[in-house]
Amino acid sequence: MATLHYFDLFDWPLTVQEVEDYLYGWCAPQSAIEATLAVMKEEVGHVHGFYCLAGREEICELRKERAKISERLWKRVDRFSWIFALCPFVKTVGVCNSLAYENAKDTSDIDVFIIVENGRLATARFFLKVLTQIFGMRVHHDKIAGRFCLSFFVSERAVNLEPLAHEFDPHLAYFAWMMTPIYGQDAYLKFLTANEKWAGRYFRRIPSPRLKRMKKHPVASFFGFIIASFLRIFGGLAEAFFNQVQLHKDQERKKQFSSSLGGILINKDIFKFHEDDPRQRVAEDFMKRLESI
Repeated sequence: MATLHYFDLFDWPLTVQEVEDYLYGWCAPQSAIEATLAVMKEEVGHVHGFYCLAGREEICELRKERAKISERLWKRVDRFSWIFALCPFVKTVGVCNSLAYENAKDTSDIDVFIIVENGRLATARFFLKVLTQIFGMRVHHDKIAGRFCLSFFVSERAVNLEPLAHEFDPHLAYFAWMMTPIYGQDAYLKFLTANEKWAGRYFRRIPSPRLKRMKKHPVASFFGFIIASFLRIFGGLAEAFFNQVQLHKDQERKKQFSSSLGGILINKDIFKFHEDDPRQRVAEDFMKRLESI
């Protein structure tokens, strides 16, 4: 019930396999979940193979509609994912939030989480901003739908997200578990391992890697390697330059928003710029539901 309540916050019903994968607070085999759902007919709705809270069956039809929208967005991701391979110092890119679980709307952007080489965060950000802007794939002002949102970068030494977590933060835990990588398998697997302990408090199970969307772009990766090799000639000077180019604008933007709840964080290892970080709101709504179960 806790699992169904959590995803009901996002109008997202679940298959039995998804209940098993994202079961809140415990772990159980699919057979046990099916047996439990079978005796919960008064509390649980079941339509088109999806399970939801009783009385919320309309979201099962909504999921089918959003799945079609999500598939269109995934085709855009597949078409332009080579950009990340071309960008120097990028180790892993993962699609997260609504598109990661096929719940995108017509107005949705494509949220990405990016892991970069230590000491090269500003450089990677600069090149990604330029490349995605050139190809019309960067969220920019009111141009949002179907574009990459480059708002969350971490270096390899900051892949453990526990320091960013609130005291009760199921949203960040689900963020880590449900991220779908599209480039850079090795760093992604290290990311899962780094977050396994603290996120496991919410799930009690080892996550299964989500590798079905992973792509390799050997040509783009080769040119990305060449660019990175050239930039290494300048040592830390290149990073300092690209950091200075972006710093003033970042700080001016930061002044416009409150960062008290961890939505905005800028340092040498983390760039997180979420003007509307939903984690506190989600935690409070979910806690109320847990207390009512």
